[in-house]
Amino acid sequence: INPFYFYREVIRIIASGNPNPIQIEANRGNIALWWLFYNHITTLLIQCRQTGKSLSMDCLANHIRCIGSTNTDMLLLTKNNDLKVRNIQRLKDLQSNLPYYLNLKTREDSDNTEKLTCVALNNTQYTAVGQMSEEGARKVGRGMTLAIVMIDEIAYVSGIRTILSSLLAGSNAAR
Repeated sequence: INPFYFYREVIRIIASGNPNPIQIEANRGNIALWWLFYNHITTLLIQCRQTGKSLSMDCLANHIRCIGSTNTDMLLLTKNNDLKVRNIQRLKDLQSNLPYYLNLKTREDSDNTEKLTCVALNNTQYTAVGQMSEEGARKVGRGMTLAIVMIDEIAYVSGIRTILSSLLAGSNAAR
């Protein structure tokens, strides 16, 4: 129930060159991100490179989708398909390292690069990438009622102004 216990004691990361999953390293950035999120404060996180910004966001998304929420739709928006695929793989790795009694994944769950689900809790995490055309950008997230929108590399997402204006308008009710 306590998300900070989850981050400190439960979630495990597969680190390069280490066959054993390790704990996430707490720093000001990820602690602030988690605290702000759970206190319902919209957050833009800027950190030095390679200090765990994306990983912190993925741990948060994993907690929400797999344990900490019910009936929740969220979106992960990235700058391109390569980054989306890497983020999805990291989310899958984090989930696979959960203790068996917390991993609610079944055959019914979607497990691809378009969305991840936790059917047991009725949670869905959709994915999308930036769009160059105005029309394509307007369609990102259109028709979805998203409680949570996470954007990785926001400064590099094509069409972000158009995407945010159409995406967030439909998400206000869910939030």
